[in-house]
Amino acid sequence: MSEKGKSIIAWVFGWIGGLIVLFALKDNSRNTKIHAAQSIVFSVAYFVISLIYNLIPIWIPFFSSALSIIYLVGVIMGIVKAAKEDENPELPVIGGLAKSIFGKKIEE
Repeated sequence: MSEKGKSIIAWVFGWIGGLIVLFALKDNSRNTKIHAAQSIVFSVAYFVISLIYNLIPIWIPFFSSALSIIYLVGVIMGIVKAAKEDENPELPVIGGLAKSIFGKKIEE
């Protein structure tokens, strides 16, 4: 499978795809590992924010819809960046956070 395909799989399948690409598939390029790490961080952040929102007793109109749209846009941005192999693979905020969490795995 190509590096581009692995990166896209990591984004499409969220944190599960990211974990599979980052830890199970061997011989990944650095860019593919960065995409997988970003996918994990982004998906987990979405899940945690959704969980916290559902646990608080305050209802904010359209919050869950806005959060879902933001998640969808982020995933699309990740897929577009993965499809362009020549480009820097890091997303603005998520890239630095993913590198700080998965730094050693990315540099392997």
